Amino acid sequence: MTFRKGKTLAAALLCAAALTGAASAAYTDTAGHWAEGAIDRWSGEYGILRGYEDGSFRPDDTITRGAFAGILDRFLRYQAEAAPDTFSDTAGDYWESPILKLNAAGVYLGNNGKALIYHDITRQQAVTMIARAFALGETEGDIPYDDAGDVAYYAKGYLVTMLKNGWLNDMGESRLLRPNEPITRAEVVNILSNLVSRLWQESGEYSEDVTGTAMVSAGDGVILHDMKIDGDLIIAPGVSGPVLLRDVALSGVITNFSGTEVIQEETPKEDPVPDPGLKPGDPNTITYEGKTIPVLEGVPVNPLKASDFAWADGRLQYLGGLCRTETGIDVSAYQNRATPGGQIDWEAVAADGIDFAQVRIALRGTSSGTLHADAFYAQNIDGALAAGLKTGVYIFSQAITVEEAIEEADFVIRLLDGRTLTGPVTYDWEMKDSTYRVYGTEPEVATACAKAFCDRIAQAGYEPMVYVSRYVGYFKFDLRELSGIPLWYPEYKYESTAPEKVCPQLYYRMDYWQYTNKLKVDGIGGNVDGSLRFYW
Repeated sequence: MTFRKGKTLAAALLCAAALTGAASAAYTDTAGHWAEGAIDRWSGEYGILRGYEDGSFRPDDTITRGAFAGILDRFLRYQAEAAPDTFSDTAGDYWESPILKLNAAGVYLGNNGKALIYHDITRQQAVTMIARAFALGETEGDIPYDDAGDVAYYAKGYLVTMLKNGWLNDMGESRLLRPNEPITRAEVVNILSNLVSRLWQESGEYSEDVTGTAMVSAGDGVILHDMKIDGDLIIAPGVSGPVLLRDVALSGVITNFSGTEVIQEETPKEDPVPDPGLKPGDPNTITYEGKTIPVLEGVPVNPLKASDFAWADGRLQYLGGLCRTETGIDVSAYQNRATPGGQIDWEAVAADGIDFAQVRIALRGTSSGTLHADAFYAQNIDGALAAGLKTGVYIFSQAITVEEAIEEADFVIRLLDGRTLTGPVTYDWEMKDSTYRVYGTEPEVATACAKAFCDRIAQAGYEPMVYVSRYVGYFKFDLRELSGIPLWYPEYKYESTAPEKVCPQLYYRMDYWQYTNKLKVDGIGGNVDGSLRFYW
């Protein structure tokens, strides 16, 4: 088929109007259409494939290959482009950029050096590109339709994948797959709707359960918290900001097409019953999670008891006479993003009775192992110091070798850039589950990493500290090797917690107790972690 220059320009403008025109879901021609629900969602709500200026959607219209590239690019927000001369027929065309982006991603391969921009895209071509875009892979097997013989070799494996998973389901009772027929706008929307149940396009905080696969395409990243995703999580190529999952139960896997960091955090849960501590009849062992652990000689024992604590104005107070205490918080970019303008009012924090602050300065990715500075570390450190708070920092560590632990320490020292701190530098080594790269680290290695980090920090003139959950303190760190280094222990309590349970259950003595993640503090939006410091 031959296309003339004038017609191609007109076609491009018409397709562009369909992508940028009316966004309302109240179209004049979709009521009662078999794909009405998917159209309302993916056009009206998400704006991926939009309607026309005359109020119509034209659900049964076909789509050109160029316009289809625009849809996928709008959806996934690709960044890198292939070389301009990749195809002989794209130079200066309206769809040149999305086509070259999809080619760079291995999605749009063209035909004999041509993109064939204004050819209608067939059903098998569209399904193949979608499958490549979502890295769905090819599946061996038969196609149970009468026209299976019409399926091209390049598309078969992808079509089997889409059919077996129910993502391609618009055939109804027909025995025909129609692989060589042009795909319609409604059919494209239906496939996208089957693939992705929830799409987050704007940066912000979200807390909503999702049944099916969820996808993040917001360029600056998102914060997902206190929710369940009953499926996979996809991070689009165009996401450059961090994606934070805090207390997110994910049943599937994370597919990260972006170079951004996906951070998974879990709030330490309160034990359903007080830990028994010493095993009855044996003064030299501890029982925890059904396991018996020998008591470490020479490590100070926790002397605290429930009657030592009481709540006042939403904060836990220490009433015992063994030592004096101070109240503090720890903050990260999470708190900045929850605060209007992204700027914590540290003067207000200090005026609200907060004595000290631990500021996240950096983190290592739980899967990639890449080191990142916290986006707001500098302003938080400087603001807290200026407000007169005793200010320290912490790094979320995922070190699995001594070399990595030293690398983390050096990274922190470099970011501090000569600042004088009034609080410790904390090694926050955490392990949630097998998705964390530190999973399976031998105790000897974990302990050596912590000690190496602390030694390097001390050499630089700062006071080191170690963040120790009960699991890590009992099974991963040999606390005898960390003698003299302050311990920061997390175990959350709330005003609703039974009075007899308001006491940290770690057998060994801690210097800081992170006792809640629900503290309200002036100058900070949302909740913040609260800690008590014990001056033994």
